Amino acid sequence: MSQLNNKSEKKNNSPRVFFKIHRRAKNEILAICDENILGKTLFNEKSSMQVPSKFYKGSEISAFEALQLMKSYNNINIIGSVINLGLEKNLISEDAVIWFSTKDGDKVPHLLIFSMPYL
Repeated sequence: MSQLNNKSEKKNNSPRVFFKIHRRAKNEILAICDENILGKTLFNEKSSMQVPSKFYKGSEISAFEALQLMKSYNNINIIGSVINLGLEKNLISEDAVIWFSTKDGDKVPHLLIFSMPYL
């Protein structure tokens, strides 16, 4: 797989990725998702989940830029190609990834990172 070093390469080799920041009181959640997963239902052997556009679809960003943005947040909910890039770059542990499938059998990674606020 080619290295993602310049912007034109990032746009051409990656699906469209969206991010949205949710703010409640002092907490922020960074949500990131590939466009082609929005609105789908994903399954694994233990559960299923809807991927709501309203939660994930905000501004478009490249997968590489999203990976850089992750470094600024403690609470993160990501589905899709950004996780694959993070695994490739050894920034995300395979053990932290929850794998789902689409009804067509495509494998989709999901990552949740949450920190507890100080009490």
